Amino acid sequence: MRSLIASALTLLTGLLPLTAAVAQEEMQPPQPLTINFETQGCGRFPQEAYYETQFHFVNICRGEANLQMVVTDADGLGRERIPAEKQSRPDGIRFVGQSDRKIGYAIDNQTFTIVFPDQKPYQEKVTRFVFAISPTTKPTTQPTPKPMNLATVTGNVTYRPRIALPPNAVVKVSLQDVSRADAPAIVLDEQTIPSDGKQVPIPFTLRYDPSQIKPSHSYAVSARILVNGQLRWISTTLNLVITRGNPTSNVTVLVQPVPRR
Repeated sequence: MRSLIASALTLLTGLLPLTAAVAQEEMQPPQPLTINFETQGCGRFPQEAYYETQFHFVNICRGEANLQMVVTDADGLGRERIPAEKQSRPDGIRFVGQSDRKIGYAIDNQTFTIVFPDQKPYQEKVTRFVFAISPTTKPTTQPTPKPMNLATVTGNVTYRPRIALPPNAVVKVSLQDVSRADAPAIVLDEQTIPSDGKQVPIPFTLRYDPSQIKPSHSYAVSARILVNGQLRWISTTLNLVITRGNPTSNVTVLVQPVPRR
């Protein structure tokens, strides 16, 4: 009996280092990804643009149906892929998108903005950006453009009913060239304003390049208010600005409620 117990103890003693090694291996944190996000962040898809910020890598990829924004933590571990939209603005190109979790993203050559539901926007500085990367095209780093002498259209978005805005409401204001009735309006600038509990009137500031304004054209400001991504208020009248004696300040944009289905 004693010899049997001694043999069992010897076997257990031999297994202890192995058990400890397995436990130690299981407790090791996952290793970060070791890819070059500048050239490999879009995988098999062509790349539209690449950004580095203080804490993230951001790839803009040309997907099969639309653009995709791929946001990766600087340690290479956390990653999110969302549909993206490319916006041309007087001060450059901006990409915007929203995830299934209602987290909004926007990036240009200066700032990366993340808008979490019911929170104030979080911003990071863009430290580097590259456009038009493909397997056959040499990456070209774009210099930060010099700021232009932009003019502004300022005013407020409001409505008449005595109804409080929910704290998660988002106000979207757009400056557009509406000269052609047979064609979609051309967006000159757009501002997204989280209400953060504020009530109407909600102030806005839209920027434009005066050298691009044509005196014979018509320009207008429109506005929408969304709650949880659903349209709740919209402007229904033409709020003309800039040309033909129309104002550029103290513009009041009145929005109307959208009937719920």
